[in-house]
Amino acid sequence: MNKEYEYSFKVKDIKDFVQYCILNEYEKKEEYLQTRILYKNGGPVMARITENIYSDYVKKVLNFKDDNLNDKTLKISRETKDLVVNDDNQEFVDSLIEILDLTNKKVLKRNRFVFEKNNVKFEIDEYIEPVMNVVAIEGLQEEVDFVYKELEEIINCNRVD
Repeated sequence: MNKEYEYSFKVKDIKDFVQYCILNEYEKKEEYLQTRILYKNGGPVMARITENIYSDYVKKVLNFKDDNLNDKTLKISRETKDLVVNDDNQEFVDSLIEILDLTNKKVLKRNRFVFEKNNVKFEIDEYIEPVMNVVAIEGLQEEVDFVYKELEEIINCNRVD
């Protein structure tokens, strides 16, 4: 099980954050369209089925994560490894969601841009549904704290509450 240390916040526009990544030599790792379905049952954990549509293939995964759907900027949560969903195991995934009494609570559609450098990853999202922009900075605590502090002025000018 992974433990994730992440700053996540809504912003008016993503361009300053993309520019920061480029100017600071972060490598653009991925760009894709993502649809994520969140499932919950009132407990402390949620299930997520995520479909990433790349230019030349589609990847669909199931994972579980601490339910941290709140407006806190800093989120520290547990997350399972991914189970790749395909035609061979779709029936199992559906029955797992059903037996855990998980219900579809939210569908998110977004364009995601992923930049990485050392132990810091930016996930910069332009949401299609619901319409919004979100920036997440995750990785090792000391390095993520440093980057967040370095960007604090830009974040505060661009933040949407």
